[in-house]
Amino acid sequence: MKPLTLLFAATTLSVITACTTTQQTDDPFAPTAALAKQSNIPIEDLGRGHAIFTRQCMQCHEKRIPNEIPTKEWHVIVPGMAWNAGLSKEEEKLVTDYVVAASQVKTEQKKSQ
Repeated sequence: MKPLTLLFAATTLSVITACTTTQQTDDPFAPTAALAKQSNIPIEDLGRGHAIFTRQCMQCHEKRIPNEIPTKEWHVIVPGMAWNAGLSKEEEKLVTDYVVAASQVKTEQKKSQ
């Protein structure tokens, strides 16, 4: 029974590692612990905002890096777009928190992480 448990644990770990590595290289603006610390927003909330941003915003807009738009403009953009997308107030806040935090990251710094 122990070999089966060990095999399962090793397989699970390799799948988690593979998924994590792919996510980080595919999206250089995925939330990180450093971004959470810098923005004072829990990484779980940044992750939820990022997921909503990616899922909802990319339906109508080309993928854009949040720092291509000045931070102060996101507070004007997100409410109207959230209404158009049918997001709840909670989802709107999560997206706003994510894009505001991500918009303050310099591209060069993010690429090197």
